Amino acid sequence: MKTVLGSQSAPPPVAATIHIYRGLMDRASTWRQRIDNPTNWAIVTCGTSVSFTLSDETHSHAVLLLVMLFVIMFLVVEARRTRYYDLWSSWLRLLETEYLAPILQDNSITANDTWQELLVRDLAYPHFKAPLGKMLQRRLRDHYMAIYLFLLGSWLLKLLQHSASSPACRADTLACHATVGPVPGWAVLVVVGCFYVVLVAATLLAYSSRDPTIEILSRERTLQKIVSPLQQPVSRLQWHGESMPLGAERRDEDVSAVED
Repeated sequence: MKTVLGSQSAPPPVAATIHIYRGLMDRASTWRQRIDNPTNWAIVTCGTSVSFTLSDETHSHAVLLLVMLFVIMFLVVEARRTRYYDLWSSWLRLLETEYLAPILQDNSITANDTWQELLVRDLAYPHFKAPLGKMLQRRLRDHYMAIYLFLLGSWLLKLLQHSASSPACRADTLACHATVGPVPGWAVLVVVGCFYVVLVAATLLAYSSRDPTIEILSRERTLQKIVSPLQQPVSRLQWHGESMPLGAERRDEDVSAVED
């Protein structure tokens, strides 16, 4: 295997780079499997609660309202795990486009230290490549919106089929059936309606700005993702009197280089 000398620095050792790639691949695969666990938990919780609520007329519909709030926790956990998966996958994609692709194409390694410094910077001081809000929208679009629609349909079915649980409610109306303790039914309907309006708006925004997954990003988009100024550090601890990791001080130069 020949080496194309493009600068004074030497190309990274092939054996070491392959082991780094294998280690990152194992980490990304592990976190990819962890992503689906909260979805499974949410599906089991929703199915159990719906079955319990609709099985008896005396069971309150408030159980489904509590599950709607409970599923938010699963959504947040899954979005957080997706950010970590996106972090490991970004490093893998960088190695594929900047290291493995030149070897397969030209049977050579270009001694270009730009991508190496980007990778070293992230290994020493990792940065999330996507904000938490974007990951929340993505998981809501892919999985959780269907779960919430199922909960909404089950809740409305419960209100239409069964009478109100409150003995003070005499009218046979949807608002009366939605009463929860001292909270009037119309207030419950308004809160649930506003909640679903927010969910639908977030889902539509996710569809309007739909980006390809990290596994199929182009080389240019991968580099832009790595040097994006909107990245957030994984740890909130900042450098206080410590030396910055290699390549961190050249962040502005890397951004301008990719944009050019």
